[in-house]
Amino acid sequence: MKILYIHTFPERRGHGGAEETLWTLMCAIRDAGHQCVLLATSAERGLTRSEQDGITVWKAGIRNLYWPDTRKRRRAPVRALWHLQDSYNPWMQGYVREVVRAERPDVASLHNLPGWSAATWGTLHRLGVPTVQVLHDYYSICPRSTMFRNGRNCTGQCRSCSAFRSHHRELSRKVTAVVGVSRYILDVHRHLGYFQGAPLQCAIHNVVDAGQIGLCTPMENRRGRPFRFGFIGGLQPAKGIEHLLNAFAKASINDTELWIAGDGEPAFVNRLHEHWRINNVRYLGRVKPETFYPSIDVLVVPSLWSEALGRVVFEAFAFGKPVVGSRRGGIPEMIIDGRNGLLFDPDRPAELVSRLQRAAADPAWVLRAGINAKADALPYLSVNTWAQKYLSLYKTMIHHAKDQQR
Repeated sequence: MKILYIHTFPERRGHGGAEETLWTLMCAIRDAGHQCVLLATSAERGLTRSEQDGITVWKAGIRNLYWPDTRKRRRAPVRALWHLQDSYNPWMQGYVREVVRAERPDVASLHNLPGWSAATWGTLHRLGVPTVQVLHDYYSICPRSTMFRNGRNCTGQCRSCSAFRSHHRELSRKVTAVVGVSRYILDVHRHLGYFQGAPLQCAIHNVVDAGQIGLCTPMENRRGRPFRFGFIGGLQPAKGIEHLLNAFAKASINDTELWIAGDGEPAFVNRLHEHWRINNVRYLGRVKPETFYPSIDVLVVPSLWSEALGRVVFEAFAFGKPVVGSRRGGIPEMIIDGRNGLLFDPDRPAELVSRLQRAAADPAWVLRAGINAKADALPYLSVNTWAQKYLSLYKTMIHHAKDQQR
């Protein structure tokens, strides 16, 4: 079987977790004996073909105002014009047609589509290629891909999102299948009328390669050191880092530390350092998982926005660390309250304070929850089982397409 994967960025690292997840999937599919082809956007002109790790990589020069490199912040008017063109970009579809003619894939698996736009659903449908859209975020509904604005989660589409996504609801009916990386994100799209015509719909949680996060790293001996909460991820308001700092200060727990790993926009990071000068809070900057997780006792995931899944939750589980997590997005699909972690409502700040106090006051529970977390992490570490779920879906899509042609 030959699978065409379409995504915004070609690199495995440097942009976000979706790229790491996609490359893990492609490598597993390749190892299962199938051919993988990646079509991604590029800052360079034209269409180029290369090989990387046994995978064919096509790079297509962006036909919009700029390449959507998330590390560069554009002015608001320029971003608005970019998103207007990206709402339906016919100029990128010639690349899709050319690669389909050259590669003749059996199925197409679409992931993040900024740069390609929803026009790709219609293009592949007209070419007769069975297509699955994997939902890593809310791009199909919201140009910002977050459905989070002014510190709040959106319950529906605002006027600007409706305008920028006027084609998407109808075009989403062109795909053969839709996969949510959580049940939550799939349900949000269906509730708003997206992908209602897709005959195959399911949720498949992401996984992580144990080797990539250094799971063999020995745990740190906790004797003689303070109890340690940890946060790892992007330092940005939607991640709830300020709420965590406020709750940690209010909890007033003796002999306890908070380690914060990650970076963000310099202005926001500087604000955190200035407003939260607490002796038992340590800012680490960007660190590797194998360095961070063994050094903490409990991970805190205080997200305010409804994350599709939250990879750090099952990463922490893999290291045997319980998680205090917010009831947002796909996070509650992984945390079983009291078993492998604790859940709280971020709209009720006192709940996070009490969860921190409970964890720090009960080392026996932390030990039991850590053992449970490690056991519950096993499905998230089974890359082969995960890849087989996708292969089974691809085969079903192909059979369905043949049945439709009869």
